[in-house]
Amino acid sequence: MVNDGEVMWRIAEAAWLYVLDDRARAGNSLVTMAVSDLEEAVNEIRDRAIISAPIEVIVGAGRKASFADPEGNVISFIEVDAH
Repeated sequence: MVNDGEVMWRIAEAAWLYVLDDRARAGNSLVTMAVSDLEEAVNEIRDRAIISAPIEVIVGAGRKASFADPEGNVISFIEVDAH
């Protein structure tokens, strides 16, 4: 379920694009990708010496790990709870 200021498009069988209206971050980017195994995705990225913030539990939705670059761009990976 998305909220006001959010949009999700299914771009492939197992891929969704999530867009967030965040005027305070204009000029920066925020990308979120859903994955089936968050630990696996985080470990693959950590193997490239890129460290995420701690995995965050989002009650009733799933878990998220975010990676930021020095310019403030953020890529997050989410694992959605199966309902």
